[in-house]
Amino acid sequence: MYCQAYIKSDRLFVNFNQMSLIYKTLCFQLGDAATDFAALPENVYKLTFEGFKEGFLALFYSGASYDITFEAIKELTLELSVANPYLNFYMDNFIMYLMLLHGHEHREKIPALANAFLIENGKDAKLKGIDAVNPKYAANIGYDVFVNDLKMRQLRLKEDFHSIIGNSVDFTGLNPMQRLFLLSKQGKNYLSGSFQTTLMPDYSPMPDDLSKIKSTLIEHKVDVVEMVGIETLDDLLGFELYHTMKMELPLRRCKHCGEFFIVRGRSDTEYCDRKKPGESKPCNIIGATRNYWESKMDDPIHVEFQKAYKRNHSRQRVGKMTQNEFYEWSEDARQKRGECEAGALTIEAFKMWLGNKR
Repeated sequence: MYCQAYIKSDRLFVNFNQMSLIYKTLCFQLGDAATDFAALPENVYKLTFEGFKEGFLALFYSGASYDITFEAIKELTLELSVANPYLNFYMDNFIMYLMLLHGHEHREKIPALANAFLIENGKDAKLKGIDAVNPKYAANIGYDVFVNDLKMRQLRLKEDFHSIIGNSVDFTGLNPMQRLFLLSKQGKNYLSGSFQTTLMPDYSPMPDDLSKIKSTLIEHKVDVVEMVGIETLDDLLGFELYHTMKMELPLRRCKHCGEFFIVRGRSDTEYCDRKKPGESKPCNIIGATRNYWESKMDDPIHVEFQKAYKRNHSRQRVGKMTQNEFYEWSEDARQKRGECEAGALTIEAFKMWLGNKR
């Protein structure tokens, strides 16, 4: 068992076992882990995997022992990791793949790793018969396989999100939960995992002594939850998506970046709170600004102000107006605009003050 997961209120908790090199426990608002994974920028996981690969090769060529390499990679992993349980599957398995290259006697396990984890079940993964004698070549092959598989899984997940909320003819008349079930019948493993569930406390460590368990439950106000054993990435994905749809959490596509997100707060929210790659502000801030200016497009006061602002900004740019003169003019223009909006100044007077002829 790779990890255990449970739902408490509207939060997803994932407890990893000793197989994971990275995290012990991660907690997310339900639905956010899956949607954030689908929206994860390519440069983030590429840099992460590149760091693992280069770190491993440096240790390998320095002659470091398996144990030293393992501990060093574990430390590097904590520096490079991104807190997402689905990316965690990839990072752990890529590191396991690199460590198997450390000794020739372990390389026969690599195809089994691919078959158990990668989307294509290792058929086209090029990991069979890998040349462990040349670790640089093998590590590069593994890097390409894992990165490409992750991109493929992200693409598939986005397509499925679209199926859950989109207007596809194949899903007409079905609610999101029914659509999720239909996806599982189309070869997706979201609801086909066989889970082992147990009643478990969400508090650790619990005493072994039966006489002390009751006092611990009362003293620490321990909640007992249904803990689900997770073997594969698709098991966790199915578990999260099932409960996201069951709680009817609205899934939406951001109007700015195009990525999917769970709507929280206002039901008419159209923008996520992530930062699109290359931008300094999150989509919801950019979206609010865009909505404000779009609402002003038919406002004659705003139109006249923008016309004069662009004209004087161009004059300042070519040297016909100093920067200080432009700043002083814009301050005065905003004050006049406020007077016009308040009705203290007519639109004709405001237009004349701005110097707009048409």
